[in-house]
Amino acid sequence: MNRDFDTRSLARKCGMPYIDIENETPDRRCVELLKEVFARNYNSLPVRFLNGGVLVAIADPDQKELVETLSVHIGKKVYPALAEREAIQKAIYECYAAVPETQGQSDEGVVESEDPKRPSRTISIISNKGGVGKTHVSTNIARAIGEGGHKVLLIDADLGNADISNKLALFPEYTLYDFLIGDVALEDMVEHTPYGFDLIGGSSGEFKLANINYVQRSKFIRGFRKISGDYDFAIFDLSAGISSVVMDFALASDEILIITTPQDIIAGYACIKASFQRFKHIEEQLYQKVEFYDPRKVYKPWVVMNQVSSLKQGMFLHNRICQTADERINNMESLFSVKPQYLGGILYDRDGFKKAETQRKPLAVTSPKGTSSQCMAYLGRSLMKSPELRNYDQQLKTGVGRFGMIFGLEG
Repeated sequence: MNRDFDTRSLARKCGMPYIDIENETPDRRCVELLKEVFARNYNSLPVRFLNGGVLVAIADPDQKELVETLSVHIGKKVYPALAEREAIQKAIYECYAAVPETQGQSDEGVVESEDPKRPSRTISIISNKGGVGKTHVSTNIARAIGEGGHKVLLIDADLGNADISNKLALFPEYTLYDFLIGDVALEDMVEHTPYGFDLIGGSSGEFKLANINYVQRSKFIRGFRKISGDYDFAIFDLSAGISSVVMDFALASDEILIITTPQDIIAGYACIKASFQRFKHIEEQLYQKVEFYDPRKVYKPWVVMNQVSSLKQGMFLHNRICQTADERINNMESLFSVKPQYLGGILYDRDGFKKAETQRKPLAVTSPKGTSSQCMAYLGRSLMKSPELRNYDQQLKTGVGRFGMIFGLEG
């Protein structure tokens, strides 16, 4: 009772609402909006819907950044209410212990016949500058994963210079711009393509990803969560550059692919460094503000080396990046580190890419047996595996490729 009284007094002093979580029955639909691991790490629990958002019980009135973090995870505006810390922990245990028993059942308690939807894996593709082939990589990886039997959604999130629709001669009625400033639902913008993946198009113009405000970001997150359950993979082709908004979108994904080339290797390293610094900042803030939060200490982006002259060159350049990261970042850090992982290289095929752009189709369609297409297919197959199961073993299947590998000219 004394703790309860102290919490009420603290809430009144801070101008916050107080919630007696022990005498509340949290709405199960709200609870399911926040994963258990985040509820425990943030010591926070969604309680009920309120004014288009969610009332969330928290234990610390000074956690302003936590409110925005919770809003990102939940996908709705968060209205914080102060509650007793131990009461929240007890409620978290009781609520999430009950969730598995109710999932997959209707309101009448009858088990539904449909299989539960698999969670979508999100992949963000970024680069420090334009012209490194990010759009080609995005479209061809999406096709490769789709050809592997998975349902794929490709999202052209390069709002200032969207290029996927142009490159594929697909001109959807609505784009992300219409969604962000209008009333078009995200699911109504999905364009079915003949290439094994669905597409949400971006827009070319002055509207930049960096201009997205908090409300628009929350709106997009809510819309994406609504449709993501229909897909096995969601691939974001993000704007070129290293703005904090681009980095935040990328770091919210399950995996990050950084595209670079031998000619732009310095810019590629700069992209790795910038994304690591943002990763570190976010983890430090959460560690300082959220009680019991266990920070992720190792940042592991995947590197794709585009336009290489040989597969050996791609691996060599990646090793150089790792060496530089160790010398200039990891040796200076005490808690965090960056460990770039190599997904693979893409051999440069000027004629093949020119043909794809002329016919406005994916390279894998216009030159399916070309070396670049084989490289793209390899990347797609690798991404279909769990990250811990990936082992770099990229090879070419053409006679010329085999001849070169025998004599040590390729690898």
